[in-house]
This record gives sequence, C-alpha cells and structure tokens, in this order.
Amino acid sequence: SSGINAEYGGLVLSEKLLGALLGSSRQHFCLQFDKTAGKYIEADEGAVEVDVEEQLLHKSHEVSAADGTVETVVQQVPEKRYHLHSHLLLNYRNGHQQRIPVHSRIVLPTFYISPQAVEFGTCLVGQVSHLTVRLINPSNSPIRWTSTFSGDTSDGEFSICPSSGEFTRADSVLLNITFTAKTCNPSTGTYAFTGSPGNRTLHLSLSGVGSHDERMQRLL
Repeated sequence: SSGINAEYGGLVLSEKLLGALLGSSRQHFCLQFDKTAGKYIEADEGAVEVDVEEQLLHKSHEVSAADGTVETVVQQVPEKRYHLHSHLLLNYRNGHQQRIPVHSRIVLPTFYISPQAVEFGTCLVGQVSHLTVRLINPSNSPIRWTSTFSGDTSDGEFSICPSSGEFTRADSVLLNITFTAKTCNPSTGTYAFTGSPGNRTLHLSLSGVGSHDERMQRLL
C-alpha cells in the first residue's frame, strides 16, 4: 500500500489559541498562526474558521438567608461555545492529496455565585458574624478562580474563606463570609471573583453595621 504523510493544517488547543479566541468580539472569524509573532492572529482567510455561539443557561438552587429561611433562586448563566473548523491533509507517496474536514467545539468554562449580595444587618461591635455563599461551576470544564476585595475597612472588616480555588469538573464550593464591625457606622465592600480561562468576573456585594447593643449578639 502507498505510504501516507498526515499534515494537520489547523490547531493545537493552547493558551495562545485560547487567548486569540477570547480576544475577538466577532461571531465569525478566521485564525492563522503567525510564526514570526508566535501567536494566532485574525485574517481574512486562515487555517482555522471560528463560529461563536452564545446562550443563557437557567440554573436553580436553594439559598439560606440570615434569618434562617431557605428560598429557591433561579439565575441566568451565560455560556459561550466556539466551533472550530479546520482540515487534515493526507499526502500519499503516489502524489495524491486528500483533504479531510476537522471540526471541534470548545465550551468556555463559566461559573456563578449565589446569592450575589450578603447583608449582615446589625451586628455587635467586635463580634465576628458568619454567613455563606456558594460558588458554582455548572459545566464539566475545569476553571481556576481567585477573589479580591475592594472597600473601606475603617468601620468594619470582611473576610472570605477560601479566597481562591479550582474546579476540575461540575461542582460547587461553599464560601464562608465573615464581618467584624469596628464602629456603629455602616460598612460596605465588594469581592470580585475572576475565573480562568475566560476571565469571567463576578461581584459579591457585602454590607453590615455595628452596634454596642448587646441584644445584637449572635450565637456562633
């Protein structure tokens, strides 16, 4: 039989390719690997044709409030899918060439947080109050996440545990949020959660106020 030399005219899934996909805001585009720049660039014609599909996933789950009640929450979670079209070129020793279409699909990882706001209410100054939120990965795609806090901590201090992590599959993690009031003035803050790959950012709003009234003391 005649020998075959296979040349893949397309892509290898890598950070460079993922970066090129995320860098485009178009629904249809072509990518070509630029050897000089060492990265994929958009071109009128390329080795890889990309079609982007976006949809909203409806996810429901239970959430516990500060007063102990439980309610069911439905959230819309955006999901983005990339359809990549390329080809496999077979070179036979007899000079014949065969071009085989190749299609692959990449589902961009996504995640969401519930609830999106935490209100501690009135708390005894100096006492640590605890509430929880849930960070959820609805897909089977792995994703790493980190959190950063922004806000004024002069009247009260918020903290979160864990502050970063990784999902290897569809799963969720319970995050413990604490608030320690320093004065009787209101305190607010925001945690920003960033997922990678995809760089999707979520925001969790926090609020609480302190009091010297010992009736505000909570049982831990």
